[in-house]
Amino acid sequence: MIKPFMPPEIANAASHIQHFWLKMIADGQSERFATMAALQQPPGTKGTDRAFLEGKNNQEWLGDMPKRQADYILKEAKAAGVSTAGKVYMSGLADKRGWCDPQAWVSDVSDIKRVAKARNLQVRGIVDIDAREEAPKQADLNPRIARSLAKKEIQKHPSLSMKAALEKVKAKHLPHWKKKKG
Repeated sequence: MIKPFMPPEIANAASHIQHFWLKMIADGQSERFATMAALQQPPGTKGTDRAFLEGKNNQEWLGDMPKRQADYILKEAKAAGVSTAGKVYMSGLADKRGWCDPQAWVSDVSDIKRVAKARNLQVRGIVDIDAREEAPKQADLNPRIARSLAKKEIQKHPSLSMKAALEKVKAKHLPHWKKKKG
């Protein structure tokens, strides 16, 4: 009999698990089902804490970066008052503070969902979350600049009041500006 290629988790398992897996393959079971049955655990699925935390327990995820960098990130985060125990840093959730942002350190999938919804972020990966569409914020002119431009308008047209000059300036410099009807 030709020995099939064993997945790493089966190849590294005890011999009785390997024999059980081989028997299931010989009986015609799929490799994925045989692996699941032999290891007595369901496969990881998208959106579960198990799939998210795989390889990240006890800050194992820090082993993927240079030690000096990992130590620096942890030191700065702790100095900023962030609790990193049992948490994973997700840069896509962070604000401008980066790893010093406490909400960017998450412990499970529910934390990712909570932060993404609160910050209106679109997330794709272990969970999929769509951002809400929001109307762009209407900017206004800086009051100091608006008054300065209004004074120039008054110099050109002395009959204008300050209020009318401000309206004219805003109509000229803000395309969304509409004169309020009173």
